[in-house]
Amino acid sequence: MLEVKNFKDKIFILLSVFLISVSLFIYQVVLTRIYSVILWYHYVFLITSFAILGLGLGGIIAYRQQEKKKKRKGSTNSGKKKLVQEENIHPISVLYKTTILLSVSYITVLGIIYVLPFVSSLLTYVVLGTFPFIVGGYFFSVLFRELSGISNKLYFADLLGSGLGSIIVLLSLNYMGMYRSIILICVFASVAALLLAALLKRKTVTAYILLVIVLLGLFIPKNDVSFIEQNFKGVTTSMVKTLGKIKNAGKTGKIVYTKWNAFSRTDVIEIKEDPNQMLVTIDGAANAPMYKFDGKQESLEKYKKHAEYLPFSFGTNNSTLIIGPGGGRDLLYALAGGSTDITAVEINTSSIDAVKHFKDFNGNIYGRPEVRVYGEDGRNYIRRTRDKYDVIFLSLVMTNTSQGAGYALSENYIYTIEAVQEYLEHLKENGKLAFLAHDQEDLGKIVATVMMALQKNKGVYIKDISQYIAIFKKNVPQDSHDSEHIHNPMIIVKNKPFTEQESIDLAKEALKNGNIPLYIPNTYEEGPLKHIQEKHLSMADYLEGFSYNVTPATDNNPYFYNFSKGISPILLFVLIVVLIGSVILFLPYITQQGIFRPALYFSGLGAGFMLIEIPLIQKFILYLGHPMLAFTYVLAALLIGSGLGALMSGRELFNKIIKNVYIPPILVVIVNVALMSILNIVFKNTADWSLINRILISSLIVMIQGVFMGMPFPRGLRLLTEKGKGDIIPIMWGINGVMSVLGSVVSVILSMQFGFNGALIAGGIIYILISLQNKI
Repeated sequence: MLEVKNFKDKIFILLSVFLISVSLFIYQVVLTRIYSVILWYHYVFLITSFAILGLGLGGIIAYRQQEKKKKRKGSTNSGKKKLVQEENIHPISVLYKTTILLSVSYITVLGIIYVLPFVSSLLTYVVLGTFPFIVGGYFFSVLFRELSGISNKLYFADLLGSGLGSIIVLLSLNYMGMYRSIILICVFASVAALLLAALLKRKTVTAYILLVIVLLGLFIPKNDVSFIEQNFKGVTTSMVKTLGKIKNAGKTGKIVYTKWNAFSRTDVIEIKEDPNQMLVTIDGAANAPMYKFDGKQESLEKYKKHAEYLPFSFGTNNSTLIIGPGGGRDLLYALAGGSTDITAVEINTSSIDAVKHFKDFNGNIYGRPEVRVYGEDGRNYIRRTRDKYDVIFLSLVMTNTSQGAGYALSENYIYTIEAVQEYLEHLKENGKLAFLAHDQEDLGKIVATVMMALQKNKGVYIKDISQYIAIFKKNVPQDSHDSEHIHNPMIIVKNKPFTEQESIDLAKEALKNGNIPLYIPNTYEEGPLKHIQEKHLSMADYLEGFSYNVTPATDNNPYFYNFSKGISPILLFVLIVVLIGSVILFLPYITQQGIFRPALYFSGLGAGFMLIEIPLIQKFILYLGHPMLAFTYVLAALLIGSGLGALMSGRELFNKIIKNVYIPPILVVIVNVALMSILNIVFKNTADWSLINRILISSLIVMIQGVFMGMPFPRGLRLLTEKGKGDIIPIMWGINGVMSVLGSVVSVILSMQFGFNGALIAGGIIYILISLQNKI
């Protein structure tokens, strides 16, 4: 074990740990962003989970090296000579060389991913993404083993780096773009190498040369940066995303605009064979059409034939709220219906920028005097506005079909029961709420959600709910192999029952333009809604009558696109794969004498931390109004709080054992229960506070929890060192990292099955078990 007594040396070491932690966190987010554009989201979840297992593999490598060194002590003369050479290598020198390798691995791996054409083998992306994590895992394993005497300070620097890294990556991707964010990762690692080199008190030019080369990359002209960011080979050669599908259809597509941010990569694709529209895509696949428009009223007539126009074909349409306008198409339907006051709320600000960039093509749709555009989450907007609307329109807000099953893993507060209740409350007298869905799965769940919301919000009896709903589908040519399926169904909900005349007018308008009624009160009453009206079908019967899950999403369980009955097959597959990987990696080591109990302790910490961290972040999404804000500031507060807890963990006050119970984990459980009890009250009473104040109160609440969550890990390392088991620290570091991945998967499974509180309760149970392990 290395002792560092010099204050300056300690500062240099802690700063290098901080910078490495920042770089690894930014790398993880950047890798996820890049893979999200190249691959489907559920594959990204699997690949990044495997990549992070590299941290555990790095720990194993560090442990095996140490074990080989021990074996040489009683070996031949040549073995002893090699041992002497190895022992003359200062641990700081090992850390320095590892940091240099880490910096080189970042730029090499991301460079290969950039020039690599799309490949269908997921293993290729796993291997590439994993290497920097292996190097990072090795660095931290050696660090905590050799400097276990200051493990609380090291853990503080590590968590502080990760916490601030979550803020830095948001700012860098939003304001510097993808290319410069990659450069920034290497800069952090190179500066860390320079700090470690200074501790060696010897001249080294490697780190300086590396830093200079990296910094030169920041001065590439803006046009060249735009070209680089636009032309990722994996994106431009992929046959499974939108650009590839255009090529497969025999058409010529060209990316004419690209913008990266922390939320997405947004492209605009020009199709040579269709000069009247462009496609605005998110992460290469979520498509929103942008129509060519000259700004003239008479040019709007052709849009009245579309199913999307139906909500605007009757009643009053003066004021309209459009949630998720994407490429601006939905605004044309509102204008065609006579709306003179249109509010458009788009969560992806890059989509807004893209539409504005092509204002000459789209008739400056976002710059018209009737239109106000807001770049924020639609649900957050509806919660803070006091305005009421004649029409609220949600058209394919999340393009689930294009993204496949991946959205099943994502929370979505747009389509919960509480959301629909809030939409209904923001309608004017005789107002309309309209949904354009993807398919019959969406349709079944949206109708169930609307029925629940009408019952709770308006007190409407289940048998009468059908009088508030009309449903249509687009006409598909009979020769199409999909003619029997429901494509893009339109659901129109009123806050008052449809009158007979409204039903007649709506039916005429639909049939005139080839749109097929599935249910219209008074005129076309068929299907499940008719059976509900006639009391032949209960709400429970409706929910159970589908082969897929149509149970409405709630704010505590907002997984609208989870159509699986039971555990999601994707998550089950990821869970099994991660479990098998974990067993293969660590079973040979934890079965050794004296390792099993510490392995249980550090496994519990890894899994328990994630079971609390992930649902906490998800709970704050709705309150802060954007997933990236919750991810950034809530995670930062939790990690910084944990770092502060680690710093204080050496104090006697936080190491007391009362009746064989270690107290800090019990405090985690107490705070956990308090959060489940009071968060909704806090959210409700501070919802109208400014964003900065909401961020501050969120950070304060989460930081308190983080303080106690950060104490057990350095305590465990300290106990291992005191018992002469410091050599197994790399294994414990690896196990903790691997179980964090496992905990994140289990957290999502529990949240989907039992809501966020279910995952929080599971995390609390694990911390209770940790509190009983007062000896490891």
